[in-house]
Amino acid sequence: MRNPARVVQKAARADTYTVTVGLLPNHIETYPDRDGLPSVAVTFDLTPVQVDAALHALRIVREARYALTQISTDDALALRELTALVDVLADLSGRAGVGRIQTAVARLGVLRDGLAQFVAAEHLEREGDALARPVTFDVLDAIDEIHARAVRAALDSALAAER
Repeated sequence: MRNPARVVQKAARADTYTVTVGLLPNHIETYPDRDGLPSVAVTFDLTPVQVDAALHALRIVREARYALTQISTDDALALRELTALVDVLADLSGRAGVGRIQTAVARLGVLRDGLAQFVAAEHLEREGDALARPVTFDVLDAIDEIHARAVRAALDSALAAER
């Protein structure tokens, strides 16, 4: 019997496939970039509740992690990536219906790490954290699996390009 939470749809092209993991529909596509090197794009859908929980989580992590008087260059670049994700989620917040996000594997990793840090509760508890944490935990589980598959797709396409 098939698991209804995990449905795989084969696409017409061999380098794309769509999977629904834990009720989080997603699509991973491998394509050549401008230089002809393989790149991977990940598209996934979040419900309005998931968008709001992820937005809350990333804002809290951003404030907790980067509330310093001085940050390194690496921290500034990480803050930039986290802020870009917050901006994407803020654009989707308040909209009716499902929000679709398309991103690179690296930025999906930033999302996963931010959600994991929030779920681990390594910051002072703030208003709204208790409501957002269970939803964030579910989103984190799905994002973690999607990220692992996207990394595998990137590595597989890099190996295929070398042959």
